[in-house]
Amino acid sequence: MGLNKWTFTEDIVSDELISEVEKKYGIVFPKDYKECVKQYNGGYPEPNVFDYDDGIQGVFNDLISFTNTEMNMFMFYDFLNEELPQGIVPFGRDPFGNLLCFDYRYNTTNPSIVFFDHEDDEENDVIFYVTDSYTDLLERLYSLEDR
Repeated sequence: MGLNKWTFTEDIVSDELISEVEKKYGIVFPKDYKECVKQYNGGYPEPNVFDYDDGIQGVFNDLISFTNTEMNMFMFYDFLNEELPQGIVPFGRDPFGNLLCFDYRYNTTNPSIVFFDHEDDEENDVIFYVTDSYTDLLERLYSLEDR
């Protein structure tokens, strides 16, 4: 298990751009995520399937881009500002538009990883715990063909 490669990556992200996003939203991204997104901005991980603790499968489709002119981190956060609970910061998506997020609500220096399902209940969006760190998420990734 674990990540083998990233496909369809975009422009390399600078430390300055990451800092700009952090300042705007009053957060500090985990170091492992920053190192990854600098190289694989907007990329698609392969393999991309992970399991929740209860055994249900999830899919890490792609990283939210810092540089895409149609929908970058700034536009994405502004767009979702009213929908996301305070302290939930998206960094990736599944194939259905749901979000993989950092959860800063309980720990502002080491956020856990959660899945934000905006389609589960029309009146109440649902947040599911995934794992304790970004690195752990990447290490959990596997391919359905390998199972």
